[in-house]
Amino acid sequence: MTDERGVMTVDREFFRRYLAAWGAGDVDALMTFFTDDIIFRDMTMGHGASGGAKMRRFAEYSFDSFPGAGFELVSHVCDGRSFAMEWVMRPGDIPGVSFGSLVGDRIREQRDYWDGRRLS
Repeated sequence: MTDERGVMTVDREFFRRYLAAWGAGDVDALMTFFTDDIIFRDMTMGHGASGGAKMRRFAEYSFDSFPGAGFELVSHVCDGRSFAMEWVMRPGDIPGVSFGSLVGDRIREQRDYWDGRRLS
């Protein structure tokens, strides 16, 4: 979807589908949301991935580390180039936020911050 200036806009449904792909543990579906040169950082855990192949491995590791995790979108803002979203990981009601940048309708960079104290 584009706005009146021709700038790609990403709506709530985009972020809902994105978090659903994380929750489904579907690496192939998840990868469709990223550019080939994705830079992804989990700031709480201190690790991440750069590039599609490393992002795929990171996602597989995440799915193995948090089996059955699901995500609920709480809120988001997006201007077509940058985004922020607030989410809750379940089970555990672990709150988190993601900040990033987009190229068209794909995520180019993302940084996640979440409450790691809730894992204990």
